[in-house]
Amino acid sequence: MEPPSILTLLTGLLLKIISLLTDDCDRKSFRSTCKVFHRVDSLHRTHLRVFRPEFLSLVAKIPSLDSHDLSDCPRIDDGTIPLLLSSIPSGSSSWAGKIKRLNLSRCTGLRFPGLQIVVGFFVNLESVDVSYCSGFGNREAASLSCLAGLRELNFNKRLYVTDVWIG
Repeated sequence: MEPPSILTLLTGLLLKIISLLTDDCDRKSFRSTCKVFHRVDSLHRTHLRVFRPEFLSLVAKIPSLDSHDLSDCPRIDDGTIPLLLSSIPSGSSSWAGKIKRLNLSRCTGLRFPGLQIVVGFFVNLESVDVSYCSGFGNREAASLSCLAGLRELNFNKRLYVTDVWIG
């Protein structure tokens, strides 16, 4: 159990303290100090980079998340997307509506069916990065064009995309 002095600190004060920490090492030390600090860090965190697809179900525990990076999970494909999204607890689907930026670069197995599921799940996306996704073509780009709020689409090194899907 944490000392009473830590429990009396307001969450707002702890959020101000954590916002002053600029170094990642300092932030890691802060959140590993105690459970209260870990909870405050999860309230403050807005960007998450997942290194293993199995940990995608943990993102529901971070309420202020607005940016999600799956670029370090190159094994994500059309078959794993439904499995990953179904592993998220049913009462926590509201976090998907808060995600504004999604980085899918280097997800080489992601094609049209998987992107359709992503578009249906993350309806408020404003920025999508599909750079270096092999096999990304007009059909996949057309599925992303269904996002009403899409402002930025990054697809560097995509040789199979033409301007047919625009419109």
